[in-house]
Amino acid sequence: MKLNRKLVRLGKLLRPLVLLIGITLAICLVTTIAYLYSAQSSPSGKRVIKGIGDSVVITFDEADIPHIKANSQSDALFALGYLHASERSWQMEINRRLASGRLSEILGNETFKIDRFIRTLGIKHAAEQQFDKYPVSTKRLLQAYADGVNAGNANLGWALPIEYFLTGSKPGHWSPTDSVAWMLMMALDLGGNWHKELQRLELSQFLTTKQVWEVLPPFEPDEPVTNVDFAKIYRDINLFNPHSDSSNRHSNALPVTEHLAMDLPGGKDGIGSNNWAIGGKLTVSGKPLLANDPHLGLSAPAIWYFARLDAPGMNVIGGTLPGIPAVILGRTDKFAWSFTNTNPDVQDLYIEQIDSINPGMYRGPDGLLPFKVRQEIIDIKGAASINFIVKETRHGPVISDSYERAKRAINTDRFALAFRWTALDIENQSVVSLLEMNRAKDLDSFKQALRKNYAPMQNVVMADTDGNIAYQAAGVAPKRVLHHGLYGTAPALGWEKQYDWNGYVPFEQLPASNNPEQGWLATANQRIIASNDPNPLTADWDLSARYDRIVDLIKSRDSHDLEYMKTMQADTLSLSSIPLLELFKTSTPSHPLGAKALELAKDFNGDMKVDSAAALVFNAWADQLTRNLFSRLGYIFSETYGDRNYRGALLAQIRNPNSPWCDNPKTALVETCLDASNDAFDKALQYLSKEYGDDPKKWSWGNAHIAISEHRPMSKVPLLRKLFNLEAPFPGDSNTVNVGRLELLRTSNPYETKQAPSLRTIYDLSDLENSLFIYQTGQSGWVQSKLYRNMNPLWAKNEYLPLQMKPENSKRQLELVSK
Repeated sequence: MKLNRKLVRLGKLLRPLVLLIGITLAICLVTTIAYLYSAQSSPSGKRVIKGIGDSVVITFDEADIPHIKANSQSDALFALGYLHASERSWQMEINRRLASGRLSEILGNETFKIDRFIRTLGIKHAAEQQFDKYPVSTKRLLQAYADGVNAGNANLGWALPIEYFLTGSKPGHWSPTDSVAWMLMMALDLGGNWHKELQRLELSQFLTTKQVWEVLPPFEPDEPVTNVDFAKIYRDINLFNPHSDSSNRHSNALPVTEHLAMDLPGGKDGIGSNNWAIGGKLTVSGKPLLANDPHLGLSAPAIWYFARLDAPGMNVIGGTLPGIPAVILGRTDKFAWSFTNTNPDVQDLYIEQIDSINPGMYRGPDGLLPFKVRQEIIDIKGAASINFIVKETRHGPVISDSYERAKRAINTDRFALAFRWTALDIENQSVVSLLEMNRAKDLDSFKQALRKNYAPMQNVVMADTDGNIAYQAAGVAPKRVLHHGLYGTAPALGWEKQYDWNGYVPFEQLPASNNPEQGWLATANQRIIASNDPNPLTADWDLSARYDRIVDLIKSRDSHDLEYMKTMQADTLSLSSIPLLELFKTSTPSHPLGAKALELAKDFNGDMKVDSAAALVFNAWADQLTRNLFSRLGYIFSETYGDRNYRGALLAQIRNPNSPWCDNPKTALVETCLDASNDAFDKALQYLSKEYGDDPKKWSWGNAHIAISEHRPMSKVPLLRKLFNLEAPFPGDSNTVNVGRLELLRTSNPYETKQAPSLRTIYDLSDLENSLFIYQTGQSGWVQSKLYRNMNPLWAKNEYLPLQMKPENSKRQLELVSK
């Protein structure tokens, strides 16, 4: 009885708690239902909007592409801005804050160093100065787009994308200069030469110039574009930080959190793309075929949002970038175009000597000059604001005050590193070029619009329904003279006039081609040379493996069709791996799984298929072999292996079986490359057996090579990562046509990929309604929508959706009506 009474009393005590929990769960359920009902994740119906000139009708086809029908171009761009905000509000907010150096206001200390670097570059300042020089007509169109963005955000009401609630923030005001700033950020993402310059400077602390070229080899073996002994120059002026020399390079790495915080745009191998056009004499239809797949970072939602703009003087469909009022890649009803990164050297670092008596002055060619200075204030969520001074020289902003790697390498009491970059020029009007491209009536007027593209320089491959195919490099690049000075390969002395830029290459001298005799055109970030200008645009071209494979595939048959274009985009034969196969297969690992692994490798030809066990073994072996050769570089290797894949350096060294780089400096013996290979094989098998079990037959490349589309910033939050990120097993490697760049030391799984085809398009110029597209997420940025992720399985398997101006069916309609 006493026990029963106690239970009754306990029940009475718990009853309010149970009731409270029930009420709380009910409130959560009602709130969730109300949120999902109110969230405008698939807008339809009629919206009365202030700021639009006339009614705009938007129909969404079965691929969820909006077809914007407007009576003026300004209304069309207003509607595009409205859709970008409606579908991708959080993505645009992050983009706006990134380009303005204002992430820390909502994300806290974790993003302070990124904000400081972007503020140091002055991205938003440059955008404002450039916008002031834009034509009035373009300013009006950018304003119409910005008005649409702000109207779209306002119309979301209280039920904002969930990211706003998780960060305690709201959509900010979008201005026309935010669009210009985001264009600059795209140029920064596609430019990375300064990272290699800095790495050559870092390596010069303890390597000779000859050895530096062995680690970062020239495009042509043994033929660097400069003969200057830059390592000796740096030592002669006592450039280096006395606390960061060869004696402590192995222990002077940045903390992991510091390295991740400085994960800046650009500077990664493999940021590029493929495109090719095949003329009618080589196609089944007798008209051209055009293909494009840009290789950019995988994000969730994707960087792309597809749309059609139909207004007087404008009828275009294709990939837009939320934040920029134009179709970046796409087609009209007459022609189609595609981009790859030309990757010219448009970024140089300059060593500026600080005056020892007055540190506000630095050494110029004719005497001392004052630093230009400005104050920046960064507000930080949960912490005090931080004020700092940005300095500029005649070359550009000083980055060694804000970038830890630069600060660590040089003696900042005596020197500074300044950053010269074409994109920051006040003459840059690349957004004007995009808008004129969208208004072009034919290829001739399209090429005229390309003259105004400033940065980033792109390889533009085009085709039209009349049967023409054409190529044009479009953008600005400094004039450089082969073997004169440093050719932009390493930081130059800022007080020496010989290293100053001397104008830009005229548009007429940039590489171009129209209807070549061979009947095809292709680019894949390989070396591009103009027939009338033999000097290369950079010293740091990518390996030509992707381009060479594309050429092989084109030449392998006399007639091509749409299906073969799909086959080409799906190709996973790695030509950069083939020179390594002999060493791989002749290795003799001592690991217990060695015999089974060698049996798997026996017939491996370098094809990185998703179900291939041999591909996994090979990539793990190549990874460990690269580490064996170059990990002696200490933190310079550990912090860059991933951004740099060192494949070119590895290929160069194994040509000599007795390369000194193959010797293990920690042993008394002198190892050969075969010895280094055997050790790498053992390390690879040890890692693979630990991760994937002891039966190599059950291994597959797709188990490790996972394509991850990361959300900003929820990918950094363990409990939310699975909800916001998208993952899929993926074929290929860093140098296949169907590229999947390995992350290597940047992540816990070295073989995952976060950079792959961000988009695939194929255009059939015999009937442009047959055109196809796909990218790796979905049109929606709302994580609860099925359209957030619906394209991912199709993309991973190289399947496509139609890209049509006249779709047979539509899913929904949205009408924007003037208030």
